[in-house]
Amino acid sequence: MRKVRGLLALALGLALTFIPATSTRAGTASNQRYLVVFGGTYALDGTYALGGNYALNHEYALSLVEAAGGTVANDLSEQIGVMVVESDSAIFTELMSSYALVEAVGEDFGWKQFPTMQEALDSGQLTLVEPTSGSGGPEQTTDPLESLQWDMQQIRAPQAHDKQAGARSVDVGILDSGIDGRHPDFLLDTGGTNVDCARGRNSVSFLPSGPGAGTPDPCTDNQFHGTHVAGTVAAQANGAGIVGVAPNVTLVPVKTCDASGYCYASAVVDGITYSGDQQFDVINMSFFVDDNEFQESTEFKCRSDETQNAFRQAVERAIQYARSRGVTPVAALGNSDQDLAHPVDENGQPISNECEVVPAETKGVIGTASVGRQSEKARYSNYGTGVTDVTAPGGNGSTGDCRTTILSTLPGGAYGCIQGTSMASPHAAGVAALIVSQFGRLDADGDVKLSPTTVEQYLQSTAVDIGLEGYDECFGNGRIDALRAVNHDTAAVYDASAPFCPEYAE
Repeated sequence: MRKVRGLLALALGLALTFIPATSTRAGTASNQRYLVVFGGTYALDGTYALGGNYALNHEYALSLVEAAGGTVANDLSEQIGVMVVESDSAIFTELMSSYALVEAVGEDFGWKQFPTMQEALDSGQLTLVEPTSGSGGPEQTTDPLESLQWDMQQIRAPQAHDKQAGARSVDVGILDSGIDGRHPDFLLDTGGTNVDCARGRNSVSFLPSGPGAGTPDPCTDNQFHGTHVAGTVAAQANGAGIVGVAPNVTLVPVKTCDASGYCYASAVVDGITYSGDQQFDVINMSFFVDDNEFQESTEFKCRSDETQNAFRQAVERAIQYARSRGVTPVAALGNSDQDLAHPVDENGQPISNECEVVPAETKGVIGTASVGRQSEKARYSNYGTGVTDVTAPGGNGSTGDCRTTILSTLPGGAYGCIQGTSMASPHAAGVAALIVSQFGRLDADGDVKLSPTTVEQYLQSTAVDIGLEGYDECFGNGRIDALRAVNHDTAAVYDASAPFCPEYAE
């Protein structure tokens, strides 16, 4: 897909306005952490030939890091030509940047992406739901809360399940705060859990421990966001509570965020790269990669800024590597109600078109906008020509009222309703997983595989057209439809009942 340059700051995650825009440098009191991006070329197998020849230049690159006063904390140079380095030298950036083999150096950082569960409850934007509080009426099915899932009805997931409910060999990586792998809605008496804890990854493991670090186990969600996202993708049809878009696929937790809601740039790069290593079929990314507050920047990544450029290049390479390994990346577009094709700053001034947003605007990522129960554009959702690929239900209420927001799983066997483009993105990821399950082919290892290009084509071409006829800035190629996707029904369908986007009048 083609992405338009010059895009605005995103807040990918919950539509929670009370979260302060705080950030922190990643590293110990004496050490700072850096992303070091080396030059080179891509090999035919999708790996990165550091300096043109990995075998010849890897040891040389390590010697450069040592000479500049650094220690490698995470070596991703074979996959994407990036190393995460720790150093207490005040001139580390200057020294590393002087080497011809180095393309960019930037400080690592963490940013407050999600609220804690208590913060979300206190704000009223997360509402807990009892597992037995379904309607009990004629629409009641085997899972007691399924009748409250207006989002699944909107994309016709229950109808799709009659043909395809997902293949267990299809893996969906949840890059987030972890997944509560012991939640009842991920368990089956005869089939065990559909959360693969063994292949889970704690990408924040090499970060310094602190009060927000939480339990390193990827199948323990010390926050809540990852479990909510995971339930939307693949809560099982087991009579426990809800049913996800693709209930029979396998979920793999990849921790990129800690218990306090902080996410880390280096962890995101590691998580995406790991997804490529493991050859997941789909990954969901309901976050953004932010800059340090001291740089007076938030979500923008500009080529002209060497630090931002390092972040941007590292994620771009990780996405390219993951796609080359068969991964279809899906991301939320963000909650700033901005036209990302014509971004402006807080003073209403245009943002330079040499700046982009990571990862939603990264080439190769399926950008997902959010709609409400009537398929109206969610008031908070970002949009933009060349930016919005598809739309999906993410909720459009003012509180955690389940009638207008998204119900899903929470840690500890709980359920709750929240909204945001974070909630829209996993719907798209779930339909992508159904597409792989239905149309993928068995490889030599017995896994079902389908190229990311084919997956995104099937997802977009089977969407229901809403808003202006044809592709438009608010709804992209349309509202995802699970039933049309599993049937590969590409006949043009226009839903005239869906409200037009308010931005059309501007």
